[in-house]
Amino acid sequence: MRIVDAVSLRRFAQSARGSCVMIVIVEPHNAEKHSNLLEQMFRLRARIFHDHLGWDVEVADGKERDKYDGEGPVYVIYTDRHGLKVKGSLRLLPTTGPTLLADIFSDTVPDAVDLQAPTIWECTRFCLNDNVLHGDKEEILFASTVLLIALGDVALKAGIESIIGNFDASMLHLWRRIGCEVEVLGCTSRYGRPIYLGLHPISEAIVGRIKKKLRGAQSAVAEARVMAA
Repeated sequence: MRIVDAVSLRRFAQSARGSCVMIVIVEPHNAEKHSNLLEQMFRLRARIFHDHLGWDVEVADGKERDKYDGEGPVYVIYTDRHGLKVKGSLRLLPTTGPTLLADIFSDTVPDAVDLQAPTIWECTRFCLNDNVLHGDKEEILFASTVLLIALGDVALKAGIESIIGNFDASMLHLWRRIGCEVEVLGCTSRYGRPIYLGLHPISEAIVGRIKKKLRGAQSAVAEARVMAA
């Protein structure tokens, strides 16, 4: 079952700044249709993860990709109101297939904990556009929350019950500030600073609280217009 077929997805939101929010869900079957957004996203990832953060990632022709981009992921892309310019993105993969957690960060998984299930998906490559990152803290918080609300809506409609991911202390703080109920399952320090493994349960109540928090903080309706196939 395709994620975009499982999600009820054409809704509007109006931010406190007066701009319409749009989320585009990209999967293998509609990737060609959204090839321009994907190219922007891969270039954004190169700038953020390679140039800014200094990660040891492969960049070719100005674009950052890894082998997991060839595993049929779901991309959640936050764009401008016209769906033309990428403002942020994240990647989702089912834990029943190859994941960064299993291949790279397995030392963050506690003994006797099984995180491979159709209802558990991995979130990676969360990033925001340079212009958003260079804006004020409220803009960063707003953009991050929009992405995570879209993730939550996708997960609810697709029967995903938990999202897992590896992140540093700053991302853990951001997720919890947004309202995600992240449970830290493990940690590694082999990169010189703690990298955590966190699990974020998905439920109507949790996603609803995040939307309510965004409405209160930004005077916005915390739903995204989502353009599916």
